[in-house]
Amino acid sequence: MIRNVLIPEKIKNYYLFSKRIVGFDIDKTNVAATQIYLRGSSVIIERCVDEKLEIGNKLTHDQKVVNAIKNIIASLGRFDEIHTAVSSSQVIFKTLKLPFTSYNKIKMVINYEVEPLLPFSLDEAFIDFIITKEMPQENSSEVMVAAVQKSSVESHIALFKDAGVMPHKVVVDLFSLYSLYKKIPAYSNLTGGIALIDIGFSDTRIAYIYNGRLAFVRTLTKGVFSQARQLSTIASFSQSEAIEAIMRFGAKKEDDQEYNNSVQQALSSFWSDIRFTLQSFTSKLGEDAKINKIFILGQGSNVPGITNFVDDFLGVSCELFSTSSIIDNKLVKVKNSLSIPRNNIISLGVALPSDLLDAFNLYVIGLQETNARLLNKQLIVAGILILSILLLLFIHSFMQKRSLANEVYESEKEAIAAIKKSKIKIPEEQEGTDLEDIADSALEEVGKKEGRFNAFSGKARASMLNYLRELHSLDKEGLGLEVQEIKISLVKNQIILKASVKDYDALRVLRKELKKSDLFSAVTLPTEKEKFEMEITLAK
Repeated sequence: MIRNVLIPEKIKNYYLFSKRIVGFDIDKTNVAATQIYLRGSSVIIERCVDEKLEIGNKLTHDQKVVNAIKNIIASLGRFDEIHTAVSSSQVIFKTLKLPFTSYNKIKMVINYEVEPLLPFSLDEAFIDFIITKEMPQENSSEVMVAAVQKSSVESHIALFKDAGVMPHKVVVDLFSLYSLYKKIPAYSNLTGGIALIDIGFSDTRIAYIYNGRLAFVRTLTKGVFSQARQLSTIASFSQSEAIEAIMRFGAKKEDDQEYNNSVQQALSSFWSDIRFTLQSFTSKLGEDAKINKIFILGQGSNVPGITNFVDDFLGVSCELFSTSSIIDNKLVKVKNSLSIPRNNIISLGVALPSDLLDAFNLYVIGLQETNARLLNKQLIVAGILILSILLLLFIHSFMQKRSLANEVYESEKEAIAAIKKSKIKIPEEQEGTDLEDIADSALEEVGKKEGRFNAFSGKARASMLNYLRELHSLDKEGLGLEVQEIKISLVKNQIILKASVKDYDALRVLRKELKKSDLFSAVTLPTEKEKFEMEITLAK
């Protein structure tokens, strides 16, 4: 769940999660599979399996392939992904030069660019491409487009569905071979024209590489079977005898000149077609282009003496395609000194990750389904995370409120206990009530006591003589003030002055003078004009 949902599976070429990939290569006579293990930046080649298709029964070719896939899956154990390659004989290749270097921009226009070049409608095709050359100075790229009919890909996918598994990726066999070629240190730096020739029993796949760039690909509907038919016609062998002779003795048999002449003629006919194809490639690249090296792989590479024959016939250095030096690539390891059979070369290229084919996938529907499932998982996980966060916030808030409530409750208990321990008398009817009621009663009681205390406390107010002196300092003559009686109430904290003045203006002046004093806080304004009774509040 965490892979590709919360955390990406890999960052650039570093795999954060280990992963096993099985690459399949399906031929007319066998099904080859190679299993690799990805861990960090390392690639470990773990197993190579080659399952021969059943012979001499009434099963169709597809049924035989399904059985072979089942047998291979049963022998491998646990794996994470299946990658498979369609035959280049089913693919139409087109080379285009586009004014972009960005993969995403090329992806947006590639269908429109290649549509006029296809013999079938765009709706009937699966299309993808690889970038074979980037030219930043021109802001352009050369791409090789692979277009295959949907029915061909769906038929290929059906083989795996019937075997009970589903491939995650569908590539092209020659693209995978080219990708593998680029990963082998002994080959990756070769310059000039290089031909990779995969000779099968019924067809031959050719990839032409010029200065490290895949320039042309072609599939010929000829292979070991066509050479055997030619030999059987020339030497009067049965076809089965001719195949056995070629695979056993190859291009030369000691002390049998008649066989040698016949097989030389059969092989020459086949390799003449190969030479014509290679010449057509070089002619398109210009006069300076020529074939420097030929690598042979596939069933035809098992023919004894085939490299010497090609050397002499084509006049070009020829050798068998070898994966032995792949261990010189620091990132690739082989488990338990495993030797990689030549029949597994294509399947190894299919399985190995590469920048060239990282985004390539002809099975668009499967890719969309995988992305849709991944998006659903991401949405589900996002929903779960959001709900989890909200739940955690609710729980945290609840626990905080509960903790605060407990603190308040304990504090109230302590406050009530402290009040009860004091000498403040609480009414009996409020003994069991809450802190607020008890506090109000306590404050009321304290207020009463404070009032009684203030009545006798010299610190609460000035001396009585000061109040009398303040009254005596008034301008009696100017106001016409005649005092009849002065009452001082310490409980009510006020002085009641009974007096008279000459007129109402004098009364207002009197009140104003009294308010100026720091000993008095408030003075009432009587309604009577001459005779009055004035309440003067004492200041604390």
